[in-house]
Amino acid sequence: MAVIKRTDFKDPVFLVKGNKFGKPDLYQVKVGEHTLMVKDVRGKSFFFRWTLGLWLIRNEWKIYSRLVGIRGIPRAVERVDRFAFVTEFVHGRPLQRGESLTVSFFSDLERILHEIHLRGVVHLDMRHKGNILISDQGDPYLIDFNSSVAFGKRGWIRHWIFPLFQRVDYGGMLKLKARVSPTLMTPEETASLRRFNRIRKLWIFN
Repeated sequence: MAVIKRTDFKDPVFLVKGNKFGKPDLYQVKVGEHTLMVKDVRGKSFFFRWTLGLWLIRNEWKIYSRLVGIRGIPRAVERVDRFAFVTEFVHGRPLQRGESLTVSFFSDLERILHEIHLRGVVHLDMRHKGNILISDQGDPYLIDFNSSVAFGKRGWIRHWIFPLFQRVDYGGMLKLKARVSPTLMTPEETASLRRFNRIRKLWIFN
C-alpha cells in the first residue's frame, strides 16, 4: 500500500467521537480497495492535541507496531502524521453480555494475551467489553491500547512491575469472562477471580 495521507480519507465514517477527555476520535475510511481504522486527535482542543494527545498517539502506535503479526490484533498500517495512525479495520462487533460463546473463544483470547505479554506489552483494560471484538468469523480481536504499557526487555521495572501488570490483565480477562459467559468459568478460574477481587481495590483500572 502506498503512503497514506489525510487527503486520501474519503467520506470518513465516525465510529467513536472522543468527547471525553483523553479519548481520540475513531473513524473508518476507505483508501483504494482497503477499509481502514483511523485513530486521530487533530480535531481535539489545542491543549489536549499538543500534550496528552501527542503522547497517546505516539504510545499506542508504538504498541501496535510491536504487536505486528499476532493473530487477533489489528495490523498496524501507517503513522499518518503526529496526530493520527491507521490500523486494519476489523469487520465485527463488540462483545456483549450474555453472548453465546465457545470455550475456544476464550482460549484464543488468552492466547492473544499471552502473546502480547511475550512482547512486553500489557493491555490494562481487559475487563471492558468494548475492547474485545468478535470478527465476522467468530474470532476474538483485542483492540484499544490507549491505556497500555510497553516494557523494555530488562531492568528492575520489567522484573518487578511487569509481572504485577500481567496479573491485572489476567484478572481483568477472568472478570470479563465471568460477566459475559459465566457458565464457561472453570472452578480454577472462579477461585482465581475470587483472589483477584480481594485486591482489585488497589488497582484503579480493573
